[in-house]
Amino acid sequence: MMLGQTLKELGRASDESIALELLPDLVLLGRTRAAAATEGLPLNLYVLGACRAFLDRAGEEEWATLMSRLRDGAEPGVTLVRIAVQRRLDAGPCGCGRGGAA
Repeated sequence: MMLGQTLKELGRASDESIALELLPDLVLLGRTRAAAATEGLPLNLYVLGACRAFLDRAGEEEWATLMSRLRDGAEPGVTLVRIAVQRRLDAGPCGCGRGGAA
């Protein structure tokens, strides 16, 4: 699935099916599901928000990491979601840094 289509599907899905396809790592899925619940968001919308935040605010090093993984043949949607969600989880609920630390 292309990246634009992935984001569109995340926004339209009424269940968690798209997010579940894009988060094959069960540990990351569990952490993401818990963070989404803490923020009162459906899983798909949490993942979509993480992707949008990454696309809007990622630094040069984060983009280089994404491009490198895509060049290595990684699945585009899964790769973006993994990096974006991990970034959001590391930022914590306040979005201010690793684990919420300032």
